[in-house]
Order: sequence, then C-alpha cells, then structure tokens
Amino acid sequence: MKKGIGVILVILFMFSLFAGGAAEKKSGDDLPVLRVAVMPFYISSQIGHIVDNKLDEAAGFKIQQVMFPTGAPMNEAIASDSYDVATIGGAFVFGVANFNAHVIASHINGTGGNEIWAKKNLAMANVKGFNPEFPDVLGSPKTVSGLKVAQNTGTTAQLAISNWLKVIGLEEPKVNIIHMDFAQSYQAFKAGSADVAALVSPYCFQTDETMVKVADLSQLGVQLYEEITVTDRSLNRKEIREILPKFLKVLFEVNDEMEANPQKKFAMVKKWYNDNGGSASDADIQAECNLKPFVTSKQAREMEIGKYERTYAEFMASQDKLDPKLIEKVVANSTDEFLKIALQ
Repeated sequence: MKKGIGVILVILFMFSLFAGGAAEKKSGDDLPVLRVAVMPFYISSQIGHIVDNKLDEAAGFKIQQVMFPTGAPMNEAIASDSYDVATIGGAFVFGVANFNAHVIASHINGTGGNEIWAKKNLAMANVKGFNPEFPDVLGSPKTVSGLKVAQNTGTTAQLAISNWLKVIGLEEPKVNIIHMDFAQSYQAFKAGSADVAALVSPYCFQTDETMVKVADLSQLGVQLYEEITVTDRSLNRKEIREILPKFLKVLFEVNDEMEANPQKKFAMVKKWYNDNGGSASDADIQAECNLKPFVTSKQAREMEIGKYERTYAEFMASQDKLDPKLIEKVVANSTDEFLKIALQ
C-alpha cells in the first residue's frame, strides 16, 4: 500500500513540475512589445504577415502596429515616443538627421515604383533626352518652367522630383511645387490640378492614356532602399535592444521565404493592401512585387550599412534639403550591430 502511495506521489510531483514549467511559458499578452510604425503600402507588408502568423510571438516578442500615411509624419511622431521601430522610405534621412533615429537595416530595394508622370498634352511630353546622359527622361527647362508639380515632401517623391529637375537643368523655384501626400498627389494630378506628379506604387500603376511617364529613379541614375529605423529613445531601452535582433531575424526569414515563392509573396502583399483599405489591382500588386524585391538575408549580409545612407544624405544635401553638417550624423547613426546578431 505504502509503495502504491509512493508511486502516486512521485507521479503527482512530476506532473506539478511539468505544469509549473508550462505556467512559466509566456502567453502572447505577457510578451515584451515592439511598437512598429507601418504604412498601408508594400513597404510594410511583411509586418502584417509576421503578425497574422504570430511569427513575432514564436520568436519571443509581440508586435504592436502603429499606422501612418507616409514617412514624414512618422518622423514627426518620434518626439512623442509613438513607436520603437519604423518601416520607412526616403524620409528616413530626416528622421535620423533631425530626430536622432538610427538605421538598423535595409529591407527592400525600393528603386522601382518611384516614378514621375505628366499630362500627355504638355509640350514637355514631346521632349525626350534633353540631357544626353539621360536619354529616356522627358522635359527641358523651357517646357517644364512654370508647371504645377505635386510631390510628397520629405519622401522619395521629393528625391525623384529634385533629381529630375537637376537632370534637365532647371532650378526648383522655376516650378510650382504643391506639397501633398501620395494619395492627394495622385488625385490632384488625375483631376488636372497638377501638371506633373511624383507617384509611388501603387499609384504609378494606375495611370491612363491622358498621362505619360517622365522618368523613374533608375532612369535618373538613383538607387533607393527602404529602411528599418529605431528611435534613439527606444535604442536606449534594454528590453527593446534585446528584441531588435529577434525582430530582424524574423523579418529577413520572411523576406527569404517570399522571394523564393513569388505566388506567396503576391498573396501576402495583396492581403496587406486589402486589410488596410488599399485599392491596388492584382496587376498593380504584381508589378510592385516585380519592381521592388525584398532584400534577402544573403544580400543583407553583403551590404555595408552606412554606404547607401551616406550617398542618399549627400544627395539631399546637394539639393539643399539637408544641412551638409548632418551627413556624418546620418552615417554615424547607421549600424549593423543588431543585423549581425540576427543573421549569424
């Protein structure tokens, strides 16, 4: 009898150990939170996939998405401590230079899907290759001067317009810049309130026969990457520093998976647009997937963090959009510390 009771006690003891261990395992609600600034565009689609499939929770943290319309308001929200990490385009340079954010990775080759369009009935539409070094670019100083140009200031749209004007030899004050967000720029251009507009994907895929493509970033000789940044305040929080390598590891695992499976990538991006009120057609989404490849783990290991960031900062400084004294700050605030841990 005593032997039987002893066996039962041992079993109960072992069960209690197992149960106790299970109780210590954190649920999704108990995991440390990483606030990620996202946009309802391609640039943030991987974040939606990570959350939908609880890949963040499997890695030991939980993502809280913070939605913004573009990168410019993301930068403005740094002061109010609205997020920890951002998926951001060309606006990153102002967040780093003016708000002390830090670049920790490049996650998308965003050169494609950044285009300038004009009304086809304009004289500039008939002038191609004014600058022989850029044979596919439309426009000349005479035909562009005085036109209304819509752009989302502080983003890749500004980069495109500034570089285009430089290529054709026209100073920016010679055109009428209209500052609007991406959706507003598209609508104003479509309605005829702007002669020229810088259109990012998916809007650059939604043009019609009354419009003509002026140039894209590739034709202007510009390379662009979408960035992952972290605010300075969050960078100095121990719990966030511990999450960052885990976050990047999951992000690049998703990038690898999607680049190896184009159909799955298309489905993921489409779901992101649908979940966030996007109006991109299947053709638009496919074009974006083709034009803007995700940076793979292999490519990320080969990239030198700070090199592209310097080039971009120098360009913005040359266009009087950034104080030249801040170029070195942009470089200094670009680090591969967390990426190296994530991809080891």
